[in-house]
Amino acid sequence: MKDKTIICIQCEESFIFSVSEQKRFDKQGFDDPKRCPNCRKKKMKASESNDDSKKRKSKKLHSSRNYYDLDYE
Repeated sequence: MKDKTIICIQCEESFIFSVSEQKRFDKQGFDDPKRCPNCRKKKMKASESNDDSKKRKSKKLHSSRNYYDLDYE
């Protein structure tokens, strides 16, 4: 096994995918990365902030709901 040079699909810069990283990815069942480490970090931060905003919106929706008991006869 050798180090691989991969072109990032986001920034189009090349990066080295080392043998130790390849072994770790393979052990965890992951495919080779398509993004460089910097772009992976940016994507992770963006997805975390999206998750946080979704949670806040969900809490607002649940807290603002009014529940009524309706009798249908």
